[in-house]
Amino acid sequence: MRASLVLLALVGCGPEEEPSPFEALAPRQQLIRLSVDLRGVHPSEAELLTMQETDANYEQYVDLWLQDPRFVGRMKELFNLRFLTRTGATYYDPGDRGIEVDRRVMGDIIAEEPLALLEHILNNDLPYSTVVTAQHSMANPALAAMWQMRYPDGAEGWQPSTYKDGRPHAGMLSMTTIWSRYPSMGGNANRHRANAISKMFLCDDYLARPIVLNRTAVDQLTLDPENAIRTNATCQACHSSLDPLSANLFGFFTYDDEDGIERTTYLPENEEAWRYYAGKAPGYYGRPTESLVDLGQSIAHDQRFVDCAVQTVFEGLTQREVSQDDWTELSPHANTFVENGQNLKALVKSVVMSEAYRAGAVLDPVLDERVATVKTASPAQLESIVQGVTGFTWTFGGRPGLSTNDRGLNVLLGGIDSQFIVEPSYTPSVGGVFTQERLAQAAGHWVAQHDLDPAREGDARLLKYVTIEDTPESAPDAFRGQIQQLYLDITGVPLPLDANEPDQLMALWKYQHSVEADPVRAWGSVVSAVLRDPLVLFY
Repeated sequence: MRASLVLLALVGCGPEEEPSPFEALAPRQQLIRLSVDLRGVHPSEAELLTMQETDANYEQYVDLWLQDPRFVGRMKELFNLRFLTRTGATYYDPGDRGIEVDRRVMGDIIAEEPLALLEHILNNDLPYSTVVTAQHSMANPALAAMWQMRYPDGAEGWQPSTYKDGRPHAGMLSMTTIWSRYPSMGGNANRHRANAISKMFLCDDYLARPIVLNRTAVDQLTLDPENAIRTNATCQACHSSLDPLSANLFGFFTYDDEDGIERTTYLPENEEAWRYYAGKAPGYYGRPTESLVDLGQSIAHDQRFVDCAVQTVFEGLTQREVSQDDWTELSPHANTFVENGQNLKALVKSVVMSEAYRAGAVLDPVLDERVATVKTASPAQLESIVQGVTGFTWTFGGRPGLSTNDRGLNVLLGGIDSQFIVEPSYTPSVGGVFTQERLAQAAGHWVAQHDLDPAREGDARLLKYVTIEDTPESAPDAFRGQIQQLYLDITGVPLPLDANEPDQLMALWKYQHSVEADPVRAWGSVVSAVLRDPLVLFY
């Protein structure tokens, strides 16, 4: 028997490994995808050349960019797809607290309270469960004044802070921002808020569950909804767990929705109000709970909490909605997450190191239906990509056009406003193409003005090989080389030697110059055309 095994090993007839269903992206494109997802910018040419030397450098860049300050911003954008707090709302006038801060700025600050806690977790390598167990919230001086919080003396920026109204602290479960974003009063009795907890931390939307009510049940709900909820078996399929979850939140329950300040205050005297509504004592899926702290601990120990975190990161990085068929693929990521103490960086690394993430093509036709091998930059990613390449940020009234909700441009480009549009679109659209065109025009003109200015201070951003005096006739080689370099700098991918883009863009330059005799506007048109290349938006 032993001799047979030795012979088998010598001839190499061991069990064959199944071929991979994925065909990897080229090394250069892999690094572009990784950098856009972890930092929101394209890699430098030096980084791309290093990646081309050996595939082993990919993991080194993963480890390096997980420590990049821009990684935190990307994770906050990704988790806002789950928390949906970046609505721009202030919930009442900051002037009522004597705060002289622009209302739009205050809306941005309020939205960051839960995301600042996520940043605190990432920067200190804390377990993700801290989002529901932290014995503090987060605030900067403006938010501390707005929500009446204790803020460390002499501190600056976002710091761990606590509320003054006596509420128990349990991370996001105690935040005024969360319960202002998800209000509930009257007969709703915190059910909207309980469903928000389920959606944010368990990825389970009660409203998405299939429900079939007969005519008798509908009539009963019309006449006496609370009695119907208590006695109808179909209603109880959801409310038996939803109502105990709701009962944990009555300290945030208000009777007067017009009183803005009251809506931001925790009222301990309302904690027992659950007795007058659904009549279900506070609990968590069959387990009694004594406080928000107890509720947070219960959530943190729920396997669905882990699965939801994995789903959130996986969907955000792969732009792929998770289905039941995907959980075999997600299980290794979940195991890594748990084994590393719910460390989000370990989870992200597990996803971006996977074959599926790095795929440029899928050979399995069934799997090909679910795996996105081409990804679309989000509005915030496109904004930072263009800013990183050109130095230009598209602003309106001093505020970024794509990473705020002020003008709706982010929604046109497929993003969300966290309130009415809550799911991103990764499908090319007329609005997206139009928005990219306008951004490219503004950035291209800015680059040309900056780089061709004879009195410019500092280096040129993109137009490094031509001057304002050059023309295609006087310096054809410089023009051709400059256009080739533009594609490399802007897309990260060099043009083929026989590409016709240089000739086409030189013709564009001549046409534009013939109209206005302005080399700055002519070069602005050329840079704009390259910035509209699909490789800028798709990666």
